[in-house]
Amino acid sequence: MARRNYYEVLGVTNEASSEDIKRAYRRLAVKYHPDKNAGDANAEDRFKEVGEAYKVLGDEKGRAQYDRYGHEGVGSAGARGGVDFGTTDFVDLFSQVFGDFGDVFGVGRGAGRRGSDLRVDLEISLEDAYTGTTRVVELPKMDACGTCGGSGVRPGTRPRACPQCGGRGKLQFQQGFFSVQQTCPRCQGMGEVITDPCIECRGEGRLHRTEKVSITIPRGVDDGMVLRINGQGDAGVLGASPGNLLVGVRVTPHSVFKRKGDDLYLEHHLSIIQAALGTNAEIPLLNGESERITVTPGSQAGHVTALRGRGMPRLQRHGSGDLRVLFVVETPQDLSPKEEDLLREFARLRGESDKKPGESTGHASADRKSKRGWFAGISDLLGGVGHEDS
Repeated sequence: MARRNYYEVLGVTNEASSEDIKRAYRRLAVKYHPDKNAGDANAEDRFKEVGEAYKVLGDEKGRAQYDRYGHEGVGSAGARGGVDFGTTDFVDLFSQVFGDFGDVFGVGRGAGRRGSDLRVDLEISLEDAYTGTTRVVELPKMDACGTCGGSGVRPGTRPRACPQCGGRGKLQFQQGFFSVQQTCPRCQGMGEVITDPCIECRGEGRLHRTEKVSITIPRGVDDGMVLRINGQGDAGVLGASPGNLLVGVRVTPHSVFKRKGDDLYLEHHLSIIQAALGTNAEIPLLNGESERITVTPGSQAGHVTALRGRGMPRLQRHGSGDLRVLFVVETPQDLSPKEEDLLREFARLRGESDKKPGESTGHASADRKSKRGWFAGISDLLGGVGHEDS
């Protein structure tokens, strides 16, 4: 899909000043920031798009190249097909721009690092994947300190501005003709220092705990999928946003049904008599019910019939896949003498009494009989007809 003009993305004209571009980026980045729009894929895409535009237009040389050559002029720096811009990249860009402005989401200038993502792996049955299920797991994690509310300071006190950076979180100094910034080593970019830490969490704002977490597995989930539960990871440092919980799903193989995408497959065994003459069959369904189908006369081994809408529910969509039934025709074993005689009679009716594999009978009448099909031969045999139809 063609990329939009970067000026259009930021809502400015190509005559906008550097400050105009920065202000436009700040406004849109706050609006679409992932922490403010948890789980909103459209907002995440817009956040990436805004960050991509500012990454080019916010740089003097990059903007000059873009003004002259367009998207081609900035190469992989602005090409979605070149560099994979992840949300994390633009969160870092956001932090650089907003470093002197505190946390725009109300946590305050002392906001810390976002909590880590956690992962658990669950094994479920195919039936669970069909109906959906809920599992409760005990999850060791970092949780917000209840004593200080995650702030890290002793209740009734407040952190003070870092004396080394003056509360800005960064140190700025001249190096020749250039102005260089670096993260303040004393406050680690926080802009504040805690002089009276919380006794419970020792100033970190969080503690190790084991928490019971209820995990909902949706209908239609497939083996190998990873689900994301926003905000159920580790608590952030000093009140920052929590991480997410990633849930890996392992669906155990089923003894009867096989799955491919949204479709289910199973084998239904037929005797040669049932395949030849046709029959009715009860086909089991994954939900514990069954469906009656008609096996048409002359059905061949390997034939597949589909039961529409009897497969797996489509994940986060309407409808279900199909159940595909594969016919397996079984050859009888341990024949009794009478059964052997009947099969020899059947072979005689088909003109196969003296035929060896791969050779003709040598008789025109026998060859004509072989073309009648084995269904006709079985019918004649079971009906007591010992002569060829005219």
